[in-house]
Amino acid sequence: MDLEGRMGRTERRLDATLKIVQTGMKMLVKMQQDTRESKKEMREFKNEMRDFKDEMREFKEETRRGINALIAAQMRSEARQDRLDTRLDRLVAALLRSRPNGRTN
Repeated sequence: MDLEGRMGRTERRLDATLKIVQTGMKMLVKMQQDTRESKKEMREFKNEMRDFKDEMREFKEETRRGINALIAAQMRSEARQDRLDTRLDRLVAALLRSRPNGRTN
């Protein structure tokens, strides 16, 4: 074997190794860019989720207040109905005690 042949093979190997290293560096740069973009998207998503959680917390509290207001209104209605029922019972009892001519027993 001659020296030029060996040098040629060595240069071809070095060229192939250089191409592999260059390709690897391109891949590494691309991965770093993708990682930066992914981190940015994750931060944005995290902020959106925080805002969504705040909105849901407010909605939950608003719903709770609405339900409590409905319960209070229902309780007031039932209390009023109970008072009306009591009045009606007294009126019926008074009517049952009275005679047809309007006198009471």
